[in-house]
Amino acid sequence: MTRFKPIYGLFLVLLFMGAVLTADFAMNGGFGHTGFERVSPDQNGTVRIPIGDLGPLEVRFYRFLNYGNQEVKFLVGRDGEGILQVAFDASETDYKRKRGFRHEGEWLVNNKCDTACRLSEVNGGGGGCAPVPMEHTVVGNDLVLQETDVLAGWRYFR
Repeated sequence: MTRFKPIYGLFLVLLFMGAVLTADFAMNGGFGHTGFERVSPDQNGTVRIPIGDLGPLEVRFYRFLNYGNQEVKFLVGRDGEGILQVAFDASETDYKRKRGFRHEGEWLVNNKCDTACRLSEVNGGGGGCAPVPMEHTVVGNDLVLQETDVLAGWRYFR
């Protein structure tokens, strides 16, 4: 019978810890949606995003980060009729899991519970598993967001 060497025990503990940390990273959406474009406010607290080339049934995901390191994720899409839809990448019921949404055709699908809502219904208001709409204005070919409106959804991402 061979002796169990302490180095093998240390190796097993490190292997187990690595597996637990990888599983935790995956459960928090670490391997999920990576296509976020970073935006920040200017000195006036305004975020301008060009949307002239955003086509119908197209959705883009953004990550807002201000000088106070407050991070907010949101999505901008254009429905089939060409109306701009803007919402936080979170729902009222599942925001603590930080899973967000994915885009599939004319649908936004909640990554936690796999329920879907139409892209055209985003600005109308959320609730449950639907994305929470965000205040916005459109000036020419730019989406204009005020920092205060974006930070209204910061509680979903703390």
